Amino acid sequence: MRKTLFNLIFYPLLIIVTIGMSSFFFFPVVITRSFFGVRRTLWVVRQLIRWYALVLMRFLMFPFVRIIYKDFEIGKEPGACVYVCNHRSSADGFFVANLNVEYVQVVGNWPFKVPVIGWIAWVAGYLNVQKMSFLEFEATARQLLQENVSIIAFPEGSRTTDRKVHQFRGSAFRVAQKAGVPIVPLCISGNQKVLEKGSWLFTPGTVYLHKLPMIHWEEFKDLAPFKLKNMVRKIIQNEVDKLEL
Repeated sequence: MRKTLFNLIFYPLLIIVTIGMSSFFFFPVVITRSFFGVRRTLWVVRQLIRWYALVLMRFLMFPFVRIIYKDFEIGKEPGACVYVCNHRSSADGFFVANLNVEYVQVVGNWPFKVPVIGWIAWVAGYLNVQKMSFLEFEATARQLLQENVSIIAFPEGSRTTDRKVHQFRGSAFRVAQKAGVPIVPLCISGNQKVLEKGSWLFTPGTVYLHKLPMIHWEEFKDLAPFKLKNMVRKIIQNEVDKLEL
């Protein structure tokens, strides 16, 4: 009953907020670009995406879904970096909005197919790895990092259905090594219960997002990408195990 009530309330509000927010995106894309330039416009668009996600999480999902964000290094912001997160729900891209940084997400084809949201992601410069060669991805990601824009990657590629953090793909790790930026592991748990894989119905629950201590470039610059990605995967797996004992 509670689950049904949650979805009956959430989805109509989601449609209203999404349509309303799209008008705010129109302003910076069409109007402010002429006055402030492309770089400032992109910053505005990315901030609007983050605020949109925060509205969904903190207002539309409340009180059915509780989100607990923990930063293990409060006050030690890494600057532009590569965030690496495990992936268990199609809503993960919204949950990471708790990070108070300018970022671009590494995604596949499907987010770009979602009405309105897909167009906004395209405008914001989200990286579609299914349509980019590695060289193109690397060049674009490094340019973003030089502009102080962080990269958020879900290197498992697809959503998992168990407690195990599956094998990582190496692209994001190679970019971090070549760009000389830190890697920050993100552990997310509870998301797989709130929105199960293959379902669009939300279930009331609690989601934990833990921003773990950063790994400085000097610590991994000489590691083989295979060893590096396994090291980060183990760090995230250990945190998943703690949260899901």
